[in-house]
Amino acid sequence: MTLRTAALGRWAGLAAALLLTVPGVLRPLSGSLLDHVDLVFHEAGHVIFSPFGETLMLLGGSVMQVLVPLGCALTFLFRRDRYAAGLVTLWTAQSLAGVAAYVRDAPTRNLDLITGDPDTHDWWQLLGAADALSLAAPLGNMLAFLAFACLVAGVLLAVWDDVR
Repeated sequence: MTLRTAALGRWAGLAAALLLTVPGVLRPLSGSLLDHVDLVFHEAGHVIFSPFGETLMLLGGSVMQVLVPLGCALTFLFRRDRYAAGLVTLWTAQSLAGVAAYVRDAPTRNLDLITGDPDTHDWWQLLGAADALSLAAPLGNMLAFLAFACLVAGVLLAVWDDVR
């Protein structure tokens, strides 16, 4: 395989990854294939963090949903594979955007939850217990900004070796 063919393959892979992740970053409630993957890690986070009390159990879903792709990206960076790290950082961005939407939904609890019970909304419980539901929008917006920053960082990492 020539260097040019390899670079074209990498650019095609990046384009596919962007098609998979960008809609989830820009419109996190529109539904994405990765949402189902995120959900598995989100629910696993509740189980993993449950021995540490209710607050950490509630936070654990969102934390694990973001930590898994972030951990994968960091593993690739440690291995000096910036391209793979960049692609997985795009997943991190999509996952963060999903958490941002979940946080912003806390006051209204309009999202369909897998439990079917709006009283099981993690962020409604967390922010409500702290009498901080008014912080849902700013916190969600901050997470959305971080998601966009991860999107940009992911693209830059993925193209690093091809453009320098």
